[in-house]
Amino acid sequence: MDPAITTVSLNNSTGMRVTLMNAGARLVSVKLPVEGEPTEMLLAYPKVADYLDDRFYLGAVCGPVCNRISNAKFSLVGVDYKLDANAGDHCLHGGNNGLSQRVWQIERHTDQEVVFTLQSSQDEDGFPGNRYFTARYRLTDDNCLQIDLRGRTDRITPMNLTFHPYFTLGEASADNLILSLNSSSFLARTDEGIPTGEIVPVSILGQNISDGVAIKTLLDSSRYTQITPEAGIDHCFRIDNPGSIEPYAVLRSPATGITLRLYSNQPALQVYSGSFLNQPFSRGQGICLEPQAYVDAPNQAGFPSIFVQKGQDYRHNSILQFSVRPT
Repeated sequence: MDPAITTVSLNNSTGMRVTLMNAGARLVSVKLPVEGEPTEMLLAYPKVADYLDDRFYLGAVCGPVCNRISNAKFSLVGVDYKLDANAGDHCLHGGNNGLSQRVWQIERHTDQEVVFTLQSSQDEDGFPGNRYFTARYRLTDDNCLQIDLRGRTDRITPMNLTFHPYFTLGEASADNLILSLNSSSFLARTDEGIPTGEIVPVSILGQNISDGVAIKTLLDSSRYTQITPEAGIDHCFRIDNPGSIEPYAVLRSPATGITLRLYSNQPALQVYSGSFLNQPFSRGQGICLEPQAYVDAPNQAGFPSIFVQKGQDYRHNSILQFSVRPT
């Protein structure tokens, strides 16, 4: 393994332990004591070196524009920008040299906090501007992992960062995890993941997702043609009252008694059930909950803008709160 690649750990007074890696500023492991046994919350490779060949963005910070940019291009102030087409005709998670593919610097590390930093230029990823990114992870004694992603630029540029862990909450797959969302609608998309501009009510899924439904049940009972047991779910849900004190999503394991509550300041949440996972994993083994802006916003005039001005701060603040049901 490259000697520049390293991991760091955060610990709290309850015995929770979080492991992070400077390659992609990524979450490698979250272990929570369950009946005295450290229990893994995330889908994880068996060895740290395996992350260097990762194809699934496991735990990585994705950007500078996460998700998809249609036809791998956009226009800004009369200039056309061509990006890596690394997902068919489209750009996914910033392309071949996106933030998930870069080795970040460790600026600060204590027992409960780590700050990663990265500088990027247009020559490195095709996006305009010289940009400076930080990813701060802080573990609190009430089992909250605070994730703060920031960016600055010397010229106008699009920014939309997210994180990409696959949650298992200690189970062998995500099938029986109970998911509830603070969302009434999601973005219609093509089969290639590009928004059509149409907004679809969540009622079309055939389940009351605000009350919670098992992932397998949601897929089995869906009346929406793109969301099926075979295709899974990989859609961008619009959050009701973004930035409120209500969790964006609650994920619960009846088997382990673990509950994850996700809070954020982002306007949307991509829910991805891991349908493209393959060896060494299996389809649907973990589920991603990715707070972010609307997909393909640089090319969608009706979506909230993700363009950041020179000297302006981009800020993404999220919290992962874990709790264990008393036995």
